Amino acid sequence: MPQPQNVRRSEEAANPIYILAAITLGIPALLMIPLIGMNPGVQEGTLSTLTMLLVFSAFISAAVFEIKRLADQPSDAGHR
Repeated sequence: MPQPQNVRRSEEAANPIYILAAITLGIPALLMIPLIGMNPGVQEGTLSTLTMLLVFSAFISAAVFEIKRLADQPSDAGHR
């Protein structure tokens, strides 16, 4: 009989590392938009370049956290 997989339930508390990552990426992103948008000395295209950099770094961070999550899971080598 197959064992049911562990599914994350909404009642469980969020991992503090994910909250820290969201704060670390979110606050600078929210502050960056008005600071760059209102500055007349900024070259055209800088906002899109920085936004692309932020999206790329968020993707890399998410990939690292997912790899860590998968690596921390116990293996099912003993289960047959």
